[in-house]
Formats: sequence, structure tokens, C-alpha cells
Amino acid sequence: MFGYLPVTDIVLPQTSDDELAKIRFAHLRDLSELESGVYWPRLQPYFIKPYFRRLTYRLMGRGLPVGKKHEQVLSTRGASGLGDLDVAYIKDRFSTVMSIGESGLPDYCLTSVTQGGLAYRGPGAKLAGGSDKTVGLIYRGLPDTHLSATDDHERLAIWIPARSMEQRLTALLSEPGKQDVAFDHFVDWGTAPGQGIRRLLWLLTEELASPHSFASSDIACRSFTDLLVYALLRSQPNNYSAQLGRPAGSVVPRVIRRAEEFIRSRAAQPIALHEIADAAGCSVRSLQLGFRQFRNTTPTAAIRQARLEAVRDILAFGEDAGSVTEVAHQYGFTNPGRFSGLYKATFGISPADDLRRNPFRRQRPR
Repeated sequence: MFGYLPVTDIVLPQTSDDELAKIRFAHLRDLSELESGVYWPRLQPYFIKPYFRRLTYRLMGRGLPVGKKHEQVLSTRGASGLGDLDVAYIKDRFSTVMSIGESGLPDYCLTSVTQGGLAYRGPGAKLAGGSDKTVGLIYRGLPDTHLSATDDHERLAIWIPARSMEQRLTALLSEPGKQDVAFDHFVDWGTAPGQGIRRLLWLLTEELASPHSFASSDIACRSFTDLLVYALLRSQPNNYSAQLGRPAGSVVPRVIRRAEEFIRSRAAQPIALHEIADAAGCSVRSLQLGFRQFRNTTPTAAIRQARLEAVRDILAFGEDAGSVTEVAHQYGFTNPGRFSGLYKATFGISPADDLRRNPFRRQRPR
């Protein structure tokens, strides 16, 4: 069972080998670079959507000398990405205000403060409020949104495209929503739902800093985006919470069989839950209910099982089986150690042993 993870565990490294960690950094010693935004090109290939330039930063008070290069790093901007998600790391020595310009941004931003405090003010807020190590923040990039950070501030921000939110909401409802999703802005990390979301953020940062990151796998990225967005829609109060809380319609086994056939046929490709539901002819909620009732599992677990079985078919019986790592990566298993443990727990044999016993491999001339 997971325990409560300290928020300080959710942090990106401040320096890295870009190729290894897949994170780009801009370390700023001249504060005019921060206010002018000239550092943005240094974050490529991340945050390349033009509308991100509508995010601007302004220093608060203190009479700091702008236009002068200092010996110490005064501000750090880090950027990375995972599938559709844009990931930002912000660290400032001095208080700054981030503002969103008149045109706004279509995306949603989930923020975790790891040092200092952050005050939020924006459209739709019931009242102005703040975020710190115990409280997360989720907001839409609407015009006239302002985030005021304290001195010595650090935070992680995950930008979720509006289309990703809309697709998964439609999948849960079995029809498009009539309004954009509007979340309660503050996420209590101390609650069970908050801890669940926070663990996903911890996993994301761990993976981005790992040499075996699943960020290189479209399959794994799609699955992670599913987990995060569905967790937010289900557990963070929003204008669809009441509708999503109603019982889903019952699902007959034929629908589940169609879903399983679709999963098996697409095991080597990225699969989103709403795609399975579309193929099966039901909503995502009904799909989840059906797998619980008739298979005592979840759609996500069924996808993983189908991929494990596909890997085993190749390793144990494939005529042209490559290495264990190559075959596993083909099906979205990017961490060799985790994959090997999962494989052995599922089949009672290691993937290397299955490959050694492959009759076609034994017949190859040495």
C-alpha cells in the first residue's frame, strides 16, 4: 500500500544530461532575460506551441538590477514533455508574477509547489487563494490569470491540452460535454484523491530523470496521460462531478469480448481507453464497470496483460525473436528491470529463460 510521499520528492533535477534526462534548462543570471522571454528557444524542442509565449513573467519589488548579469543563477526554467503533456520546472530566487495575456491559452495546468508559496488569481475563481507544499493548483490558461510566487520559490507545472481533456470527458459521458471542464482550483494533497494524483506526478518526474524513461514510448505515454486525466476528472471536483458520479449503464459480456479483441489487435500500438470504448460500443465508465464485473480487472490491466502475452509469444515461439529488451520496448515496456519482474510474476518464468527455450532460437546455426 502506498504511503504519503513528501511533496519535496516531486522535483526535477536542476542540471542534467539533456539526452539522458530529456529535460532542457535555461539558467538565467540576467533578469531582463526572464521578463523579455528571450530564453524560450533554449527550451526547444519543448513548449514549441506559439501560444505558450503568452506566458509572461514580471519581477516584484526589491529594486533588483535588471539588465545586469549576476554571478549566481537568479532564475531557472526547465522544460520537458511526455506525449501530449508539456512539463515545466520553475525556480526563482526573487518574487515573480506569471501572467497570461489577452488571448489566453487553451490548456489546463496542474501545479505542484515544492518550495515557497504561490498565490492564484484568475477568472472563475470563487476566491483568491494560495498553493504551497500541502496544496496543489489546477487552472485553465484563461486571460487575466495571475500567479504570484514568493521569494525562493520552486514548482512543477504540467500543461494538459484541452483536446485531451475533452476526449476523455466525452469517453466518460458517452457524449460531448456541453461546457468546458471547470475544476475547483485547489488540490488537497492530504486527501486520498489528492495523494493519488500526486503519486502520478512523482512517477512522471522520476521517469523524466530516468535513463529508461517511458517518455520515448508512445504506448506508455498514452497510458500515462489516460491515468492522469481520468484521475483528475474523477477525483478533483469539477462541473461534471455530479454527472460522472451517477451509475454507469450495465455492459454485456459481448461488449467486453469486443474490447478484448480490440486490445489484442492493437497491443503494439498506443491505446487510449476512449478508443477501446468506441470499438466496443460503450462509454469508458461502462467499459470499466464491465471489466470489473465480468473479468475482475480493469481495462488498463487488460492492456498490460495483452502486451505481456504478445511479448511472450514472440520470446517463446517467435521465429525471429530479437533480444528481450528489443521485444519488450516494442510493446511499451521501457524499464528492463520492472518488465522482467512483471513478466516473471505473471508467467512464473523470466523472459530470458523463455527466449533461451525458444525452439527456433535453438535451431539456429552457431
